[in-house]
Amino acid sequence: MNVFKFSRLFFKGLRRNFKIIRYGDVPEVYKVKVHMDRYAFCDGSFKGLFMGMKELGRHLFRPLIKIYEIPETPVLYCGPTKNNEREFEFFSSYISREISVLDYERGHNLSFVEAGELRKTRAEFALSCMVFLFCLVYMARVRMGPMTLKYLIVYSKVYLQVFSSFRRFRKWPRVMVVANDHTDFPVATSMVMQLFRIPVVYVQHAEVSESFPPLDFDVSILRNERSLEVYRRVGMIAGDVFVLPRNAKASTFERIFEMPSEKVPIVIYLSSIFNANEVERCVTLLQSNPWATEVVLKPHPRGDLGSLRGLEGVSVAESTPDFYHVAVVPNSSVVVELLENGIPVFQYFGLDDISRDYYRFVGDRIAPEVVESELSSQFWTTHFFDENWKVRFAAFSPSVDDSWQQQLPAFFSRMSEILSDTDKGGDF
Repeated sequence: MNVFKFSRLFFKGLRRNFKIIRYGDVPEVYKVKVHMDRYAFCDGSFKGLFMGMKELGRHLFRPLIKIYEIPETPVLYCGPTKNNEREFEFFSSYISREISVLDYERGHNLSFVEAGELRKTRAEFALSCMVFLFCLVYMARVRMGPMTLKYLIVYSKVYLQVFSSFRRFRKWPRVMVVANDHTDFPVATSMVMQLFRIPVVYVQHAEVSESFPPLDFDVSILRNERSLEVYRRVGMIAGDVFVLPRNAKASTFERIFEMPSEKVPIVIYLSSIFNANEVERCVTLLQSNPWATEVVLKPHPRGDLGSLRGLEGVSVAESTPDFYHVAVVPNSSVVVELLENGIPVFQYFGLDDISRDYYRFVGDRIAPEVVESELSSQFWTTHFFDENWKVRFAAFSPSVDDSWQQQLPAFFSRMSEILSDTDKGGDF
């Protein structure tokens, strides 16, 4: 076994995983309460550091290890969320236009396959000890805290589990597809795939910022030119990059240029971490708006509406409503999807505690901002969405025109090359 390569890729994945939380200087959006409470003892003190080391050892030195049952399939996926699965469905259906591949199914997603705990082999226990030492080294390089410890524990466990699963089953897909480039499971899996010389395809599931790690995949399928510009600012890009629309131009897109009615339904789209008090205040103001026919809440797939159960007169939509409406959205990449479908979007940043204009949709004049004093008015009667806006929006949505189709021959050629290569996997 190439211990040097194993070690190098472990640390490479750690850097990718930790960049999003600024190496311990964790942004508010990533401070998940359940984890902050669970690892509150890791408070940066000497005692907290010692207890963090003890907790890490408790996880890594267990005699049992989780082993995934690796399915036999040329295309294997890794991603547990609905947004991830949506991208996997897009990928499989898109590839099947030119290449014979199976449709996406959960049985081919590492996040959903059967798994069981088996006793560690001597080699796996030795690797656990080595990874524990790696983590101690990394602790000295980052700012320790509850979320830092959580990220360290989960990434190191998953790295060992995925590595051991493939080494035991010795089943090698021709390609691994991920839809996230910075969270523990897909990052650890991507690193293990590099160990076994398995190509990795990244299918971008949401808008990105400069806090993301660099593009480092064999093939990256981005959502728009703006994302490519962001990744170029982040660092050197590896592999082949293609910008492909997730949806063809919607027949409803052009309605965004029409002046909305005087009275409209309003849907509030929430980010995964929202400020409950501000959401309630926003709802109250919109309900008092005489021109709002209805107020609907659309939660994030990972959002918890428990703190908003007491709201009266508000319906909750599990998916994006199919009726025409005005959208009030905080920091969320759903902005682009709504605009693509002809829904006028107004960003109200009071709904969450994420950095204002995190995705720069307002700064780049893709969506207008609405402030609290305007929520009781007809703020949607604006001439913001015009032909000049359409030119700007093209950087965020390739489906505005057909120029993106010029990439298709090169894209299908590259994927055909990857899927026809059977010389993959094995010892490294």
